[in-house]
Amino acid sequence: MYTTQVQSGRADGVVAPEALMQTLSAPQFRYEMTFRTDAHSVPATRRAAKAILVGGTPGMEEDCLDRALLIITELVANTVKHAAPSSPRAELTLVTDDHSLTIAVHDRDPGLPRVLPPSHPDAIGGRGLRLVHDLAAEVDGTLEVRSDPDRRGKAVRVSLPL
Repeated sequence: MYTTQVQSGRADGVVAPEALMQTLSAPQFRYEMTFRTDAHSVPATRRAAKAILVGGTPGMEEDCLDRALLIITELVANTVKHAAPSSPRAELTLVTDDHSLTIAVHDRDPGLPRVLPPSHPDAIGGRGLRLVHDLAAEVDGTLEVRSDPDRRGKAVRVSLPL
């Protein structure tokens, strides 16, 4: 279903998510995962990301982990919902440094999402990217949407302080 590639001080290469628990003891890492843009990928990607974050960022506070997992879930679900017809696969990237966790989801759909203003409480839909924006802003994080140079895809990137 997906490919993982980890780069840290100790390991580089393609490995299974279960094996990552042993390879991510360095305080800084980069994790990449390709997923199909179908509904089954949303929970599978969340589970894999949780294993990576728990194993790769010892001492990450539970609130930060929960926030990161909710953001990942929303970004992957948005990709499945909006980009699947033109992007059958997408990528999740997680990068940590001494001070932050960066979450990025990249797809090959040219449409650029916008953060909508807060909607009416009874409105249906349109809250995913707003939720991601608000979750990041609550902790002085950032949300950024960038088009690929060829304008045939995009990356949605969130940075959270650790």
